[in-house]
Amino acid sequence: MAQGGKEKVRIKYYEDNMTKTQHLMAYLGFSAAIGVILYIYYHLWIVAIVGGLLVGIFQEKNYSKSVIRKRQARLKLQFKEFLEIVSISVSGGSGRSLENAIADSLRELKMVFNADADIVREVALIVSDYEQAGIPMVKGFEELGKRSEIDDIMSFATIFKTIEGKTSDFGYIIAQTRDIIKDKVEITMEIETSITSAKSEAYMMLVLPLVLIIVMSAMGSGFLDSLFTTFVGRVSATFGVVCTFASYVIATRVTEIEV
Repeated sequence: MAQGGKEKVRIKYYEDNMTKTQHLMAYLGFSAAIGVILYIYYHLWIVAIVGGLLVGIFQEKNYSKSVIRKRQARLKLQFKEFLEIVSISVSGGSGRSLENAIADSLRELKMVFNADADIVREVALIVSDYEQAGIPMVKGFEELGKRSEIDDIMSFATIFKTIEGKTSDFGYIIAQTRDIIKDKVEITMEIETSITSAKSEAYMMLVLPLVLIIVMSAMGSGFLDSLFTTFVGRVSATFGVVCTFASYVIATRVTEIEV
């Protein structure tokens, strides 16, 4: 048992950690949204229901992958804050060991985040293994790096292993490591900020055709009747649906950044 009587759960962050209920709710939500889009284009309930249920499977899988990426990104940001706290602790020249600084960082991590945050739980596991089972902390960080597949954590574990017991200047080395990781995170955030407006514009362009069809259909002039009743109209609607979903996939994929 871990500190506080909680079970030592070691999450694999590269795997899907959503519950069955979360999967079901996401699937139903996407199926309903896609069904509405298909009905707007075809005005056929059977197409909307069947198409929504089928395409919803694909979209739910993509959503699950995005949840994994977001959790890994959140852990990376939290790890940066962890390094900041540890670096300040060991750079004061008080002769404190790196292990003590990591153990003491838990208190501040809980103040910055919360007791259920991933970084708090992971550091607590590492500290617990070290204090109760004598497992070196470097082993804990190596294992966390493998479970998270985050390069920054793997790099820290490698540096930790290299300097462990070999130098008294680990405060400077930790500070340098913190600065490198901090720069990487800031670059990523700047890139993400720069594409936010473009991403919003892309989504607006996807919504506009749906709005136009709804407005023109609601006018009651019969202007779009051929779109819903003729062969050419169905082909045109199908082309519009394909373009809409293809544009959505492209807009989503191009915003996935690896730094």
